[in-house]
Amino acid sequence: MLRISGRPFACRTCSKLSQLPSLRPRVVNSPCLATHSGKWFATQPNEAKGQRFGKDSIPSSLSPSPERIAELPVRERLQYWAQENDSKKAPKMLSDANLYGAMSNHMSRTQTSKATSLSNLRAGPAGSQTGSAMEFNLGRDEHSIVGTDTSKPGDMVELRNSGSRMPLLAIYLGYYGDRNHFYASNGAWNMSRGFSSLFTVSNFVKAEELEPILSKLAADATVEDFEKMKEEESGPSREDAKILIDKMDAFRAEAEAVYQRNLPNLDAAHKLLSSTNRVRYMSLFQMANTLLPESMQVDGEVPPAALYAVHTALTRNEFGFQPISSSRALHRRDQLYEIFPLDQTSIVEKVNLLIRQYTVATSKSTLTGSNPELYKTALGKFIEQARTAVENSRKIREITPYGILKPSSGGTIPKTDWLPVSKDVILFLELWASYGLFESSARLHSNGAMILRALGVYDNMPLNQTAAWTFLQEIGHIMPWEIPSRYKVRSPGTEIVPGSGLKRDEPSIEASRRTDIAADARQDVTAPVFCIDATSTRVIDDGISVERTENEKEFWIHVHAADPASGIKPNSELCKFMELIPDNIYLAGHFQAMLPAELGGAVGEHASKSLVKEYSLQQDCPALTFSAKVNRRGDVLDYKVQPSTLRNVIYMEPDDVSRFCLERQPKLAHGTELAVGQKPSSSDYEPERKMILARNLDQAQQDDVLLLYELTKAIKEKRLEKGAWPYFFPRPAVTVQFDKTPPTANADEIAVPADPYIHVGLESSNGSALVSNSMVLAGEIAARWCADRQITVPYRRDANMGVQQEEALAYAQGEMYPLIQKGVEPTMSQRVELGRLTGGIELAPQPGPYFLLGLDMYAKATSPLRRFGDLVVHWQVHAALAHERATGRRLNPARDNLDEVLAFSRQQLADTLPLLQLREKLGRAVSRGTSDWMVMAVARAWRYDKTLPPRIVFTVDMPLREGLLGHLDLFGLDAIMDVDGLDKHMLINDVKVADRFEVAIADVNVHAGQILVKALRRLGPTANRGDDDGSHPTQ
Repeated sequence: MLRISGRPFACRTCSKLSQLPSLRPRVVNSPCLATHSGKWFATQPNEAKGQRFGKDSIPSSLSPSPERIAELPVRERLQYWAQENDSKKAPKMLSDANLYGAMSNHMSRTQTSKATSLSNLRAGPAGSQTGSAMEFNLGRDEHSIVGTDTSKPGDMVELRNSGSRMPLLAIYLGYYGDRNHFYASNGAWNMSRGFSSLFTVSNFVKAEELEPILSKLAADATVEDFEKMKEEESGPSREDAKILIDKMDAFRAEAEAVYQRNLPNLDAAHKLLSSTNRVRYMSLFQMANTLLPESMQVDGEVPPAALYAVHTALTRNEFGFQPISSSRALHRRDQLYEIFPLDQTSIVEKVNLLIRQYTVATSKSTLTGSNPELYKTALGKFIEQARTAVENSRKIREITPYGILKPSSGGTIPKTDWLPVSKDVILFLELWASYGLFESSARLHSNGAMILRALGVYDNMPLNQTAAWTFLQEIGHIMPWEIPSRYKVRSPGTEIVPGSGLKRDEPSIEASRRTDIAADARQDVTAPVFCIDATSTRVIDDGISVERTENEKEFWIHVHAADPASGIKPNSELCKFMELIPDNIYLAGHFQAMLPAELGGAVGEHASKSLVKEYSLQQDCPALTFSAKVNRRGDVLDYKVQPSTLRNVIYMEPDDVSRFCLERQPKLAHGTELAVGQKPSSSDYEPERKMILARNLDQAQQDDVLLLYELTKAIKEKRLEKGAWPYFFPRPAVTVQFDKTPPTANADEIAVPADPYIHVGLESSNGSALVSNSMVLAGEIAARWCADRQITVPYRRDANMGVQQEEALAYAQGEMYPLIQKGVEPTMSQRVELGRLTGGIELAPQPGPYFLLGLDMYAKATSPLRRFGDLVVHWQVHAALAHERATGRRLNPARDNLDEVLAFSRQQLADTLPLLQLREKLGRAVSRGTSDWMVMAVARAWRYDKTLPPRIVFTVDMPLREGLLGHLDLFGLDAIMDVDGLDKHMLINDVKVADRFEVAIADVNVHAGQILVKALRRLGPTANRGDDDGSHPTQ
């Protein structure tokens, strides 16, 4: 096998290239260190140069002269060469399976390798983050517990592992021993902690056909047991899986036959489906209807094998199609593809041609010793402009190898008037580094590296996407603190604005307005309505009041929601505008509202309030009230929905209400706090509403608050009996504050403000239980009221529809909830098991049980200024109420045509809900970009502010042959420990899941979201809490 020597060398062509005066690669004030391993250069100091000392350095004999060595046989000459270069350590060879990034060696290695190190499943589309501890660590709702996508044993899925360019078909076997198990069409039994399939066929094989394989997999076996079975090849065999393999082979053969019969259309899929200059979004079904003849359909549906043929055609394009979601079943319409416009694909092809031209010109110039050919190339013109821009940037900011620029107090850099060809190259680098649109096996990665190499300003850094991301920061294309994950999740109909939020086409407000649909039917609410939100909250969309009845043991709880639906037309431009971002995205520094605060407002002669200010709850404002008649035992006796006008609104803070009600607060762990940068002197927001402390309420109002707390607590106890999740643990909270006075820039300059202040800590409280319990109650009322009338709304339910309700209840109350009561957070594997029993959470047009809330049905309805699904519920309810007022009777599906009465027809919502669920899922993925701020804070605290905690503990989640994947006790951040990082503390084969190490940060890559750690010493496993103090480490 050929090895890379440690001796510096240069080919004949490169040696001449280095003599060129202008366009040769060069380094511009680069502070990075060049070392032997690409992942350790950030921490290793330069080795001392000069004479070496010690016994090993004493020469055994005088070396012959170079002339004498040249006359020796080859073997002896090589021995002298090795002695001469022994002090130079050979560069570390990259493994075929890359532990650090998305790319791996697909080009120079056989595709039929059986190496277990290459069988790790690749992650799904950007944004899904399936299997990541951070997905659960950052979640605050039910989706963070059970997720939304689950597969069932017998489903056929498409898998892509890190060691192959070709996808595999596999049968999902189930979740055992903290791993998902599959049997692939190549006869291999695979395991993975998390996976995401882009193509799934539900119920592909029958349960009895799985029995021969499942009999070899013990449900109570551990990960180590399964790993040992794989090593000993004692797991399921090809004979056990013969029926499965034959079925998958037949399916693939059928799909290939479809592909061959429709080869012209499928090979030209991008030209047939794409637009000239706009991104399109289509489902697999829509594309199949365009690319395949109608005669392919069976009973009006495209068969699965034909759909897979279309899917295969899309994946064979290096650039042109990008899946933006995974789906657990073919019948789901939320499996969308992003189809890039022809102008972008032509730019990618153009840049590829430019690089080839530059390479040829470079070769010619090195042969002649001059460089006029380089000046003539288009890429050469870009290089000249780019080098100048980089030099200007480094006058105020140094580069780092961590995916960020060195923090500074800000400044200005000259604005570059980029040539058209330069803009094309920058767009290519943005597609490569920012959006990550190229498959890991695509040849286009080499084009990006060639551009960076030609620039010659990143010679001491790996020429990968991180270096390209750094380049985009240096030329001012993106801010130095930009969040990388924002670019990985793209929601249909929106455009990412660098340094800001998302851009949508502005709607016509006046054309979307209507007169109050319930103007003559509103009930005056004179009782005090308590709006309990933090002082910093700007959108007030819910409040609570209580009404006593003649029976002293029965009361009406009224939950009042803001009522924008009464004055906004359904199906209007504004409606479609809000549907694009159906939920507020709470990403620090990049908050994105469904309904922007300034929308609808006007200044000057025709001044008007914005829609948010107009409909936020305040004195004399409209509301839609969801009411429940309850008793002190927590039973719901009756319910109703009616429009109202609030006459007495009181604003309070959640923490104050919790203290006043003597709410029992679980003991919160005092986690690490991390702060980097200069904190601004004061907040930039002053609340416009008057906040009232509970102690300042009059006696009657205080009694109302206490009564509401007592009643809602009793209602929650009823839900807990039915399996409701008892408590959400505090999550990491990130605060980002920017400099209010950025540098002043001239017309020909770009202002680069100082780096933001970042604070990371744990949430200080869980808010008020009175609020959360009341909102759940309102959602139950909304669902019941609509279900009674068979009104289609976005119901939220378990995908399994309660089929395994008893098993889920027994598992939750027997295994998980006792841990929560003790203050121990359930593990990811326990959450996955609960998700398997419930099926995950889905949006559906019909009601169903919602296990984690302990409800028979549920529909969110209390935040119509922040959630589009709530707004849809309001539109449907208002239409039904208007019809009931007009007819004087209750809406009756047997007598009334609901599609004509309601704002949205049944079919319209059936088509809308899958896409709504997709957009909500993408929004949650963007919100998880909070982890980028955390990684950025760690990098700055480690290298510059020196504020990292003195002790960091790494817990192993998954041992691999190349290293260990795990998480830190530093906000639960994911981390990697490679073989070098284990530092001879123990063999990697001896490391088990849940083993813990005290570690030091070795490298941070903000762009990739990766933290590399180095072991200082081994601690006990997670279960041994007595070792937490480090006083009894195991050796």
